Amino acid sequence: MIVETGDAAIIAQTNASQKPPVIFIHGLWSKSTIWRGWNDVFEAAGYVPLAPEWPARLGGAAGPETIGEVAAHLARIAGALERRPALIGHAFGALIAQILAARGLSAATVAIEPGSFGGGLPLDAWAEAPVDAAAAGRGPLLMISFARDHILSSSVRRGAYDQQGCYGHAVTEFIELPRRGRSMPVESRSSGVAQTALTFLKRFL
Repeated sequence: MIVETGDAAIIAQTNASQKPPVIFIHGLWSKSTIWRGWNDVFEAAGYVPLAPEWPARLGGAAGPETIGEVAAHLARIAGALERRPALIGHAFGALIAQILAARGLSAATVAIEPGSFGGGLPLDAWAEAPVDAAAAGRGPLLMISFARDHILSSSVRRGAYDQQGCYGHAVTEFIELPRRGRSMPVESRSSGVAQTALTFLKRFL
């Protein structure tokens, strides 16, 4: 069953399972329920899926919360797990996943339509919790893009990969999938994308 909170009981249950955890991170103007279609895929593969809400939705911060507050909230959950989790984020959640990965909190990361670092956001927001592409402890990273994304140009989508891949200290891969739009996690046909993410993660945990 997919988990939408990060309380102590859920963390203890996840640790007791001895299965690798995977944390799903949603983006702006969304919520954790977008990942429910991915639950069966990852549970069947032997993972424990967690999809924490952002702190404002849980009552832990004033909305809208800052990047730093969201990252700190999710970092506490990841840090409480006995096994480093995999991280899968979509859109803005993909950028947060990269922030956490750079802090050494991820065994492997899948960033779905992340955009470039700081794109469209005030510079002081990214100064609060930057994506450190040069971090040696980042771990493997797959970036998934969609050909039918009409919000981000192909150069921006590819630029995010170039920013991460230029250092060469960890596995960094990029794939562009056809016939997909930016609402991917809630699309009924998203299971193929989930399988792409799963195939990558299974190489590392």
